Amino acid sequence: MSGRTYAGESASDRLERRRRQLLDAGLELFGTVGYRATTVRLLCREARISDRHFYEQFDSTEDLLVAVYDEGTARLEQAALEALGDRRGEVGDLARRGLDAFLTLVEVDPRLARVVWFEVLGVSPRVESTYLTRMQRFGHLMLDVLADRDDTAALPDAARELMASAAVGAVSNAVVTWSITGFATERAVVTESLSQFLAGAATALAHPPPGT
Repeated sequence: MSGRTYAGESASDRLERRRRQLLDAGLELFGTVGYRATTVRLLCREARISDRHFYEQFDSTEDLLVAVYDEGTARLEQAALEALGDRRGEVGDLARRGLDAFLTLVEVDPRLARVVWFEVLGVSPRVESTYLTRMQRFGHLMLDVLADRDDTAALPDAARELMASAAVGAVSNAVVTWSITGFATERAVVTESLSQFLAGAATALAHPPPGT
């Protein structure tokens, strides 16, 4: 590949710019018209690049979907982590801060909710595996925040995996319902309800049932 500079832009900068344009186009189209209705041609038109340049970056629309999904979930995770700060405070307050930042991003950009919780489902085993792995990671992130207490008992791996699934499942289902209804419920109400649920999970971590 030529490393020549055109109009002050290096070859690597051009590649990065085109990738950025495709990621933005992917979020826009997957998050509005949907993954199955989106073609390479539509993506290139939205990104204002040629088909050839698409295939310099991605092998298929599925590859772009995974990249858009990864970036979107990273944004959600980063928003929550930044809101948590040094993780000082009561469990309920921590959950409230993290969830409000997370839900604010979903509400501000509904395309994220569509890509993260709708468009990735049923695409392929590879995409399904990516979705399940990322959701479980979210669940563990929530448990890590809740379990960061001196009175928290250690859980066996199997129990911890199940609790992570339960935590992320509750939050995910609430976000899906909230999104489908057009965010009709005030965000503060959703945040408070979910933070109470997670505070209850923290109690379960501190006092696990016999046998765990």
